[in-house]
Amino acid sequence: MNSFQEYLRPTELCDFDKSPEIKSVAFSLTAGLIDGRQKLDAIYRFVKEFSYVYDDWYVKASDTLREKVGMCSSKTNLLVAMSRSVGIPARYRVFKVEAELMLFEWITGQDERIALQMGEPYQEQDHVLAEVYVDGWEVFDTSRDTPYEEGLKKLGIPLELKPVSSTDVPGPLILASFDDWARDRQGRRRLDGTERTVFSLANEQLEKIRLIGCGQ
Repeated sequence: MNSFQEYLRPTELCDFDKSPEIKSVAFSLTAGLIDGRQKLDAIYRFVKEFSYVYDDWYVKASDTLREKVGMCSSKTNLLVAMSRSVGIPARYRVFKVEAELMLFEWITGQDERIALQMGEPYQEQDHVLAEVYVDGWEVFDTSRDTPYEEGLKKLGIPLELKPVSSTDVPGPLILASFDDWARDRQGRRRLDGTERTVFSLANEQLEKIRLIGCGQ
């Protein structure tokens, strides 16, 4: 495992060394499991079912565990932290995908204040996944909880996130530490001081999608 040491270390955001809760929950989820894949599956299922919300990019794993919500980056970071805490190498995969325009249209159609605050949607968006090593590196996407996925299906909003294919867009970044990228990405947010209001309004609509997914 010496060649994997950088994928087992804590960082400022991947803060399992400073969070007894991360270690405690991870060990509880994997208690009695010997096989690495079983351990990973238990951690993955746990993190995946945290509610998907719009949030900041620069979020510690311990904060995501406490709040039990997050977007792609924060939920991926928690999966990486919990995996590393039980000795499973994990890293970050960052890349561009085509923007979820149908989702944007649905959300802004429910509340025009969101459209006024956010302006025109981008055509691309950043996406963050985890790569975890068991028998080899495998990709795991914890972004969407099941009720949210079911709601998107019922609304006819595509689940697939299509990677952007262009010579102008660099290929995926594979990172042992997510800290610098997340700090830079947080600084490039276009919402100037209004993000908390916009997040709150948009997350109300995401909760509606979850309720639709649950048949309510």
